[in-house]
Amino acid sequence: IFVIILAINILTPKFTRKEIVFGVRIPEDKVDSDEIKHVKLEFIRNNLIIGIPFILLFSFLNYRFLNVGVILFTTFAFLFVSFLVYLISNRTMKDLKSQKLWLQGKKQVVTVDTNFSRSKSNMLVSAWFFLIPAAIIIVNIIIGYMHYGVLSYKVPTHWDFSGNVTGYQFKSRFLIWEMPIAQIFTTFIFFIVYKGIGWSKQQINSIDPEISVKKNSIFRRSWSVYMIIFAVVTNLLLTVATIQIFNVVNISVIFLNVIILAFVLVTILSSIVLAFKIGQGGSNIKFNNNNGEADKSHSEDKDDDKCWILGNTIYYNK
Repeated sequence: IFVIILAINILTPKFTRKEIVFGVRIPEDKVDSDEIKHVKLEFIRNNLIIGIPFILLFSFLNYRFLNVGVILFTTFAFLFVSFLVYLISNRTMKDLKSQKLWLQGKKQVVTVDTNFSRSKSNMLVSAWFFLIPAAIIIVNIIIGYMHYGVLSYKVPTHWDFSGNVTGYQFKSRFLIWEMPIAQIFTTFIFFIVYKGIGWSKQQINSIDPEISVKKNSIFRRSWSVYMIIFAVVTNLLLTVATIQIFNVVNISVIFLNVIILAFVLVTILSSIVLAFKIGQGGSNIKFNNNNGEADKSHSEDKDDDKCWILGNTIYYNK
């Protein structure tokens, strides 16, 4: 899991808008410059130098303390470390842009769609779909209470790939809630990301605003669908763990390993494919429209780097 997160972080520049490099807006004619290439190579190097030691440390912690809490903590801690590496490159890009004065002398344009705030809620699929993972969580709680009485004093809670028990927990009411708590936490994260897709700042390309709005709409709807599907699939995977811990049915180790491997491959590969196909804000979506190409060299979208907080995470324009 840590290696996959590291790989996705290294590939991040491939997912974003071409004119937005590590959260910093640059002229399109500078995208392939040697300076930009150097910053991207430095980003890869920093990920490897910082990421690999943390992978070793967090992997050791997971094998030393076998429980869901450690898995969740180290996974999100590694995401935080990866974000700090991203912020280093964000600062480097801001310094480079300040030194080179790339946007000096160019007209800056901002385009706003006044219908956006009224229609953006319709760009996402309905939030009611999150009732599906909520129902799955309730099923896990019911399973726990129904089968708690037949548990032994020491309950197997962790197995290796050969099916050998490598971790136990003493029988307690916490076992009933262990997986549901993990499910509630992960579902909450998916819901916040889902809402964030709707809350995110409207960015319209001034060269061809109508096409830009269409791309943005496709981007938001596609990722909102992905978040709901991912939330459902994650909860189903944790449900399999509940069934195994409470020994509801006998699950073969081979079947369990296949499910886990399929889950990791499908969710990660689908996110990479979606990111490459759609791009940030729909930038990779192709339409048969070339309006305004001649104006690119004379104007740029408004430079609002100073309005972004923590890289390009939060937009605040007072």
